[in-house]
Amino acid sequence: MIVCSCNIISDHDIRGVVVATDDALFSPAQVYDCLGCTVSCGRCSQSVRRIIEELPPRGVEYTKYPGADPLISNSSVIPAMIDSRI
Repeated sequence: MIVCSCNIISDHDIRGVVVATDDALFSPAQVYDCLGCTVSCGRCSQSVRRIIEELPPRGVEYTKYPGADPLISNSSVIPAMIDSRI
């Protein structure tokens, strides 16, 4: 889906650059900078911000087990399992 009509940027472009970059991106301006363009009219800024916020935090891998809750990350499950044994 096209998020920015001014620069013809899709949600896939935004997710791709956020995941591919070594630095954490926190603002639409940073995303646009990585894509080699600038925010023109600004109507897409909230959509870009929402896409950034929807992506999982860096360094957190989500479980891929069938039937598992996709919102529970391995990093939160394993410490909970260790604590329950103590």
